[in-house]
This record gives sequence, C-alpha cells and structure tokens, in this order.
Amino acid sequence: MSLNPEQLGLVNRAKNAVSPFDVGACFNVALAALKRDFFNIVLANFIFGLVCVIVGLVGMIPFVGWITLVLLAPPLVVGFIRFNAKCVRGQPATLGDCFSGFDLLGTSVLTYILMVLLVLVGTLLCILPGIYLAISYIFAWNLMAERRGTAWECLEMSRQAVTAHWGWALLLLVVGSLLAYAGLIACIIGVLVTMPFYGLMLATAYDRLFAEQPNQL
Repeated sequence: MSLNPEQLGLVNRAKNAVSPFDVGACFNVALAALKRDFFNIVLANFIFGLVCVIVGLVGMIPFVGWITLVLLAPPLVVGFIRFNAKCVRGQPATLGDCFSGFDLLGTSVLTYILMVLLVLVGTLLCILPGIYLAISYIFAWNLMAERRGTAWECLEMSRQAVTAHWGWALLLLVVGSLLAYAGLIACIIGVLVTMPFYGLMLATAYDRLFAEQPNQL
C-alpha cells in the first residue's frame, strides 16, 4: 500500500529535517511548556495515570481483561498525545483532551494490533528488527491523532520519517526515559513532574520532525 502525494511530502520533509531529535532543544521546549501550564499538566498527567493503572489492572483479568485493555489503551494513548501536542504548541489543553482519542477507536486499536504483531515478528526474526520497528513507529500515534492516514499509513509514515534519524531518536528516548524515572529514584513524588516532561519532549520532537520549517521550534 503506497502513500498518497500529501503523505509522501510530509515524509520527505521529515527526512530532510535538521536535528529534529536534538535533546537540548526538545528539553528546552518541554521545560517552557511545563512552566507555562505547570499545575494543569501535572494534574492531568496524574489523573490520566490513575486511569491507565486501573485499565492495566483490569487487563490482568484473563480474556475479558485482555479485550478491555486492547479496546481502551490505544484511544487513551491518542488522547494523551493530543494533550501533549497542545501543551508544547502553547494551545489551551484540558483533561478532556486526554480522553479525546475515542473518536478514533477502531483505527487506534487496529494500529496497536498491527504494531504489536510487526514488532513481535521482528523480534522473533533476530531481535534487532523488532527494536528497529519499536523505535521507528513512535510517531504513528501522533500522525493518527492528527488524522494523517489509515493505521498502516501512519505506521509507514512514522517508520520512514524516523528511520532517517533513527540513532538520534533512540538517544532522545533513552535520555527522556532516564529523566522520567529520575523522579522515582530521587523522590517518588518527583515522578509527577518527570513523567509529564518525557511526554512533552516527545511531542516537541514530533513537531520538529514534521515542521514545515526545519528547527522552527
């Protein structure tokens, strides 16, 4: 299945982006967003996190729980991405945005299933292909949240775009993860700040990757 001209243009722009995964730049934009709307972001992340924990616990129930998890987790991810996107772009973001992804319930579930299957197959083949795909698909959710295409098209657009900067994407994910979990090491309550920060950094990287003007952020 090929991408349409608009999608190909988006991918080509991403391939030519200059330093979209620059850790320092993503850190600065995320920090500015957090300062701008601190309590709203922390509170929304806290409530959203509680919902995710509940969904995860329900998912531990055999069969019924698994189905519930597959149906609820993907649209929750889409909604959370929309919330973070508004935050880094300086737009009004509300808790409702975190749960707005259910308008793409079918597409998000299909994306989740395809992503899991492809990463699993890649891992079984030789582990490294699975790691490659897991990193390359990170922005499929963002593209879907903006209605850029079908499940497969969003996966493929993300894969092609991120592949051109794959090593830097991995570095950002590693640094972001370390920052996120630093809150657990230093003080458990600190994770209320560091975890949101990770999501904001990824939202910034997405904007930098697909921006009309490279490095406009």
